[in-house]
Amino acid sequence: MTDGQYLAWLADLNAERIVLAELHHAHGVQYVATGPYMSLPGDSDPNRPYDDILKSAVDITTRIDGLTTFGEVALIDDGSITDWLSHAWEGHKIRVFIGAPEWSRDDFRLLATGRNGGITEARRGKIVFRMNDESSVLDERIDTGELPDDAGPVPLALGSIFNAPAYRISTETLTYRASFLPVTSIRAKDAGAPVSHTTDTANGTITLAASLVDALTVDIEEPHNTPSAVIEWIANYYGISIGTIEMPSYQVGLYYNSDVTGSQILDDLCAGLGAYWFIDQVGALVVRQHSLPTVADVTIVGDDIRYDQVSLSETEPPWRGLTLRWGHNYSPLSTIAGEVDQQSPDEATRLRTEWRESRATQSVDDYPLAEHVTRDSVIQNADDAAIERDRLLALRVTRREIWDLEASLAPVEVGQAADIQHRRLAGRLGRLISVGRSLPREKTNLGVWV
Repeated sequence: MTDGQYLAWLADLNAERIVLAELHHAHGVQYVATGPYMSLPGDSDPNRPYDDILKSAVDITTRIDGLTTFGEVALIDDGSITDWLSHAWEGHKIRVFIGAPEWSRDDFRLLATGRNGGITEARRGKIVFRMNDESSVLDERIDTGELPDDAGPVPLALGSIFNAPAYRISTETLTYRASFLPVTSIRAKDAGAPVSHTTDTANGTITLAASLVDALTVDIEEPHNTPSAVIEWIANYYGISIGTIEMPSYQVGLYYNSDVTGSQILDDLCAGLGAYWFIDQVGALVVRQHSLPTVADVTIVGDDIRYDQVSLSETEPPWRGLTLRWGHNYSPLSTIAGEVDQQSPDEATRLRTEWRESRATQSVDDYPLAEHVTRDSVIQNADDAAIERDRLLALRVTRREIWDLEASLAPVEVGQAADIQHRRLAGRLGRLISVGRSLPREKTNLGVWV
């Protein structure tokens, strides 16, 4: 079956559907379905029977704030699966597929993948599992190793880093560790003044030629210096597939000298770039900038929307101005070498200041209480900061609204631009910021940002 044929089948709301679930546990897999089903002899997994005991498939809600959620997986227990209570389920995979009862198993498509959250209910006639999304893996600490003498984790530097600390790792030589990852270059400074040293780029270390007079800081260039490169490194570290990356090619830098997780890095990356990330229902990482829609990806007509199920849930006032902070100084100095103060006063100011700032205002006279907001970013370039500042301001030049809809329609995805042909929204393109699907019943709850 081609992708086009599958999408056409999904668009047919009268088509008969069946949901298959593969429930993994410590010692095997249980195969269940919402109706009788057996794979065909020619399938890659031939003659596989699926017990028709899946009472309800998961409800799936995907949101741009990363809170992908699943409902429960409920099984009918007539006594034949009571012994399943003894299996170790928690943390093991649940994979959910959708197709038609007459299809080859190989034509079914993966609908959702997640982790079993354990049994939440077991009584006569029913066993219920909680299903968690895959994003929990990103909450595991990134292991960069430990510095000597319990000095904490080895620093994680990603991209272009200005004025970060480095940590001595030898009592016999003046060797300092600045980065867990291999680097392109390290520039060492004593109270802001360049000092002579050698660099081991593979190990992220430097060795000074002479003792320090004051405080050592370093500028680091590490290859993952764009949003996409950072995202790809995180996905590779955690073994997560990448779904979609739609991010600018700004020069960025992120530095951590304490415990850090993948989700924290993604949050920091997205915060000042008007972006969002989530793990989608099939376990792939999606990262996009929030943007104004210009062309509709989907059209939702009045007949698609259930009666009286359109409501305004939130309004967002415009911004009078924006201060976008960029060029983070990770170790501001109180004492600056005299030669830097005298010969490079701008550099001396930057060494003393934690952030550089890009400011702009706009006219929003219709909204006297509109605010001037401040956002921190990981941007390391003045031109990039100005571009992003103006882009974010343009998003908030007028009031924005979030509308909730309940509809019956073919599957849509978070991030798509939607033309909602309803009298309350007619003529306005919106962005889908949440999609909740209840399958196989084809009921969809939407959040639309306009």
